[in-house]
Amino acid sequence: MFTCKQVSKTLSKDDYHGLSPRRKFFLNLHVKLCVFCGKFNRQVIDSQEMCRCYREQEHALDAERPRLDDSKKMKLKELLSDQPEKNWSEKLP
Repeated sequence: MFTCKQVSKTLSKDDYHGLSPRRKFFLNLHVKLCVFCGKFNRQVIDSQEMCRCYREQEHALDAERPRLDDSKKMKLKELLSDQPEKNWSEKLP
């Protein structure tokens, strides 16, 4: 069984999908049983799975994405360039 530290380190270094089935099993077992790190590491696994799924489907989604025509892009650029620059570092304490 993995320790909390080993689980977190493995999930931060490696993609969950690329792990061996045995390692996935023990990671999942720890995440399901651990009161301390289970919720966080479950979210890490879920977010890695969502990102992987999105990357696989990105080309199909690209065709459905709404596009701005060139005139609207130019107008937006003009509006943004007319805005005064804000120096956020001056407002920090």
